[in-house]
Amino acid sequence: MNTRLILYVLSAVSLLFGTLLLISEITLPSTDGFTFARNVALSAIAIAVGVVAPLLSRKFSQPVDNSSQGQIPP
Repeated sequence: MNTRLILYVLSAVSLLFGTLLLISEITLPSTDGFTFARNVALSAIAIAVGVVAPLLSRKFSQPVDNSSQGQIPP
């Protein structure tokens, strides 16, 4: 199976769970401040991972241009 497909599926799952957790916490907030902060932080992290993972994968999987290796730039 293609690793990019797996990455995008897991990224979508992370975005979905983060969004659902955030909606759940906003519509029915916890009375405990620590629990509320924890749930909001977890949902923000899940959303951030879902967005950043494909971007970082694209950035670090691009081929490197080695044509100028050993040459002094003009």
